[in-house]
Amino acid sequence: TGGGRSDADTKALYERMRSEIRGIPGVREVGVGSTMPLRSTQFQLDVKGEGHTLAAGEPQPRAEFRTANPDYFRAAGIPLVKGREFTTTDRDSSQRVVIINQTLAEQLFPGRDAVGQRVAWTGEVLKFIGVSGDWRTVVGVVGDTKDGGLDAEPRGVVFAPFTQEFAYAGGLVIRAERNVQSLASAATRVVRGIAPQDPIENILTVAQIRDESVAPRRLNAALVSAFGMLAVIIAAVGIAGVLAFSVSARTNEIGIRMSLGADSGTVQRMILMEGGVLLAAGIASGVAGAVIVSRLIRGLLFGVAPYDPLTLAAVGVAMIAVGIAACWIPAARAARIEPVVAMRGR
Repeated sequence: TGGGRSDADTKALYERMRSEIRGIPGVREVGVGSTMPLRSTQFQLDVKGEGHTLAAGEPQPRAEFRTANPDYFRAAGIPLVKGREFTTTDRDSSQRVVIINQTLAEQLFPGRDAVGQRVAWTGEVLKFIGVSGDWRTVVGVVGDTKDGGLDAEPRGVVFAPFTQEFAYAGGLVIRAERNVQSLASAATRVVRGIAPQDPIENILTVAQIRDESVAPRRLNAALVSAFGMLAVIIAAVGIAGVLAFSVSARTNEIGIRMSLGADSGTVQRMILMEGGVLLAAGIASGVAGAVIVSRLIRGLLFGVAPYDPLTLAAVGVAMIAVGIAACWIPAARAARIEPVVAMRGR
């Protein structure tokens, strides 16, 4: 928005953009909204629900204020859980309506059907931002979205019809069947032709927005994984080194055992058994340590619990495999010792 346009002219421009982009081959839906999918505006206001009484000490609920046109939810892939989406008849002259997300519905109307209930913005800040505190009827409930990050708790959201509120911000959400990147160029040309002086920013696919939100955590995970791999290598070298030293120190003993009838398999099992004791002790202490300090890395985890047994088991099996491989080298060396050479070295 910009260029000194009135609110009506701005909304007319968005409608023209939506209509022309909808005609591009491959485009299925075009939505208009104040906030794009997986993005948070941080524009939160106090909100109240009709009939909802706050418990003693309970803070006033807050929710993000957003606007959307009738096609926004289908274009953004936000599921409608109850009620209806906005329609073209939800305009300034009609009854004020809103759509809320599941988190806010459960917060304001616990145990009740939110559709048909009324909500209103509240608080002293309304005097300064031009948002009405009138009651609005809930006509629909939509699913929660991960706007604060994939690992963030969902926030309460109130969607108002794009035509019923001031167009303080806006963007286009395009759902396409194919060739997303080429459609982005075509849509940009349409917007540029309609509003040549207005800036066009953040032309991104949902996948790119998602990657942006997880980029810091992905970097942290990569660093932790690199340190973990380095620790595994050091552990493997340490086990192999300890057993190799043990074999070299016990060359005479091994030679005597083999001269008395012990075969190479027996010697290998003896060395592997010694390494197995070290390995078992390391795995046990490592799992115990992981359980103890797992709370410290909770912020780096997504989609897996700190005490996930499958993950702990998988890591344990991997460490056992690495440990056996590290033990096998000195065990094979011990099995190749010639008894005569060992006895002469004595």
